[in-house]
Amino acid sequence: MKDIENFKNTSWEEQQKAIVSYYQECDNAYRDAWGMDKNMQLNLGIWNSSTKKLSEALVNLNNEMLTLLQLGKADHVLDAGCGVGGTLIHFAKAIGCTGIGITLTPHQAEKATKNAKKAGVSHLLRFEVMDYTNTSFESEQFTAITGIESICYAEPKMAFLKEAKRLLKPGGKIALAENLQGKDDLTKKEIRSVYTDAFNGCQVINLDTEKQYRNNLKALGFYNIQCIDETVRIRPSIVRLRKFYYPAVAYNFAHRIIGKRFSKTQEANTKMCYHLLSSLDAGLWKYGLILATK
Repeated sequence: MKDIENFKNTSWEEQQKAIVSYYQECDNAYRDAWGMDKNMQLNLGIWNSSTKKLSEALVNLNNEMLTLLQLGKADHVLDAGCGVGGTLIHFAKAIGCTGIGITLTPHQAEKATKNAKKAGVSHLLRFEVMDYTNTSFESEQFTAITGIESICYAEPKMAFLKEAKRLLKPGGKIALAENLQGKDDLTKKEIRSVYTDAFNGCQVINLDTEKQYRNNLKALGFYNIQCIDETVRIRPSIVRLRKFYYPAVAYNFAHRIIGKRFSKTQEANTKMCYHLLSSLDAGLWKYGLILATK
């Protein structure tokens, strides 16, 4: 596990390798805990008063993004950090738009392609392995760009936003569902709580604040900038993760006895399941839906 003093010294190239390794090592855990094979999503979702289970929360978030972007059949969407394709597949099935999903992780792109074929929308979508801060796409190719809990990995986040502006057509929209640092300045103890103990478990080394996103989008010339605080509506998923912590620790303990203990990445991921809730309730991070127009 990285010490907090080393976070700022991690290059984007090193971080990309760590991200790919993380998603490979934790794939089975998320397939079990988050039902990825069926839900095709790995995010916190949005919980409403009528939401009874995680699968419904995941659909809720996709529908929120559809509404924010005001997507129609003629739109061409980029999903930056697409995972196994669930969001774009939802969009294509709902309104018939086209799209491209990109991810750093080869096995996710392969799964996304299979999922799209299974869902009957492979003629509308494609998935590729690519860095969303430095894509090979032509300028002004997309009418909308989305990223769900993926832009938090970008170092710096501004690099992604610059590329997103290049790729969007005039009048195009960007909509992000993102983890945000809860306040401008953190003490060393708070940094350890939110990063070393919590987000390091999913290889996120830094979060931007809402103010930073607003300022960066404004500096790039985006307008109609919004940030909707949805912290309350993602908290049930964080509580759910806390509940997974205890059986995971017991499972790891049992496997240590037979010499098959978790890897350092898996142990950090388990630790995260406990500490995300503590740091959330302390106001050290929050969750927002960010919308802007080019």
